[in-house]
Amino acid sequence: MRSTTIRTSLRTAGLVTAALLSAHAAHDAHARAMHACTAAQDADLPVGRRAERGRVSAVTLYPDRAAVTRTLRLELAPGIWSVNVTDLPRSVLPQSLQAKVAPASGAGSAAKLLGLEFAATPRVDFASSPEGAALANAVRELKRSIERLAEERALLDAHGALVDAVGVRPTATEGPAGTVEPIDVAAAERQLEALRAEKARVLGVAREMDARNEALGRELAAAEQRLAARGGADRVERSGVVTLGVAEACTVELSLTYLVRDAAWAPSYAVRATADRSAVTVEYDAMVLQRTGEDWKDVRLSLSTAQPTRASSPPSVDPWFVDVVVPPPPVSGAPAEGGTAGGLKYKSDAPAPMAMADAAPGAPIAGTGGESAEMARALEELSAGASVNQGGVAVTFELPRPVTLPSDAQRRQRTRIGDFAPNARFTYVAAPVVSDAVFLRGTLGNASAFQLLPGVAQVFMGGEFIGDAEMPSVAPGGEFRVYFGPDRAVRAKREVVSRLTGTSGLFGGSTVTTWNDRITVDNGTGRAIDVEVYDRRPASRNERIEVRLASVTPALSADAAYVESRMPQGILRWDLKVPAGARDAKAAKVEWTVELMRPNGLVTTPVPD
Repeated sequence: MRSTTIRTSLRTAGLVTAALLSAHAAHDAHARAMHACTAAQDADLPVGRRAERGRVSAVTLYPDRAAVTRTLRLELAPGIWSVNVTDLPRSVLPQSLQAKVAPASGAGSAAKLLGLEFAATPRVDFASSPEGAALANAVRELKRSIERLAEERALLDAHGALVDAVGVRPTATEGPAGTVEPIDVAAAERQLEALRAEKARVLGVAREMDARNEALGRELAAAEQRLAARGGADRVERSGVVTLGVAEACTVELSLTYLVRDAAWAPSYAVRATADRSAVTVEYDAMVLQRTGEDWKDVRLSLSTAQPTRASSPPSVDPWFVDVVVPPPPVSGAPAEGGTAGGLKYKSDAPAPMAMADAAPGAPIAGTGGESAEMARALEELSAGASVNQGGVAVTFELPRPVTLPSDAQRRQRTRIGDFAPNARFTYVAAPVVSDAVFLRGTLGNASAFQLLPGVAQVFMGGEFIGDAEMPSVAPGGEFRVYFGPDRAVRAKREVVSRLTGTSGLFGGSTVTTWNDRITVDNGTGRAIDVEVYDRRPASRNERIEVRLASVTPALSADAAYVESRMPQGILRWDLKVPAGARDAKAAKVEWTVELMRPNGLVTTPVPD
């Protein structure tokens, strides 16, 4: 399928400066379009105009904006056509517009894309438009209907009160000869039945009126909201004007792509582990902010980590020159160095001005056009970055399903990227010197094809929410750690067995403090577990203070990262395998002895137990 793409040419007064900085291709395309229209008029070719909003068919979300693609299917006769793609959102970046025309079927297209412009024109006041007048009249009619319904409900309430007050009072009556007639029980029952039927009818009508009143209230609120939104809408109509040259009648698909602000996405995760740790699931979601003012319905959504507004190359580093300071020559009639003359100050430590030839390569120099070139390059990168990047340093997720995301300024919307079952290893982490709790940590392998981006993960264990965790950037096949909170079935207790202070050395010239410590790990999980146990010993920062680990059982961890970074800081770590049933007297134990020696009379900083 052949297609032609062209970037935007700007013609609004407020964007003239940006237009002058755009690439020459856009200017040439605009000139060709104007020339084509003039030539068409001179040759008596038909000139047609179409104005359509089009359908949002695809969206690429970036961390701070979005590239939106609208699609129009057009049947065009031969001639020059000006297609106005209307109702672009307020946050559109005019310099980012791109257009593409392609045949609607596999055959070649007789349409050529000649030019593209961004147009901003005043809107017709909505209140004076036929649609605005009809909507205002609908609001008035809804209010009248609610008022009439309230009046009818008041009459119904009065009738119901009258029915309640009437009731049935069967009494004996006096006969013609002064006799007392017996009570007509059947007549009384008929009256009661009639009253019950009337009361039921009143209640039924009341319920209908209440339901009708609620429905009218919802209709009124929606109509007033539409009236307020349209009445207070942006007074500027923004559109992209695409010029097409059509050699013969054809059906084409026109696409207009543009960048918008007020749209963003960020990764969000849920890590769920079963209570018995037999399975772990990672759910990878995107939290989408969409308040562009236009709804995205059943669109192809891509999530990209690219940032189209940033330059693709790093800034140049300016040279840093050091030289002997040469004071500037005194100005005639000026005071000595350090004084002022005409508002100017001279200081001996002021940096020497950089010569123009000393500027960093590629740095813009005032008056040389470098600044304009830099701005033009930034605008070019802004437009070029709107396309989906499938490789390089950016990561793009193509969602396999259509997605609907209405514009909503009040909330973020969640959409699923995917989920996977990671490879999981579980280890307990105990540091009783700072906490009585023993925490369960999972080392999870990214078994998906997704790049996991930095974000926040909600952690669940056995269906219970544990808390939030920071998710790092993890490539496919990489590993990351997640903590699943404390496990009450595992306990770690620390105790100072003894602490003694005495003297040592020749003639008792040194003071020695000796600690004997113990940690007990109690496993009540019913299964064998791995436990990392952490503690500490004093670490000397003065050559007159010596700290020695006199004994330790079992041996400290041989983990390379620990030995290199944490062990020199005085951090103690043991890697234990604690069998099932290791409780009370059978609990796993760690014991060690630390000696701290210093000259007599040397006062040290406090040393905790």
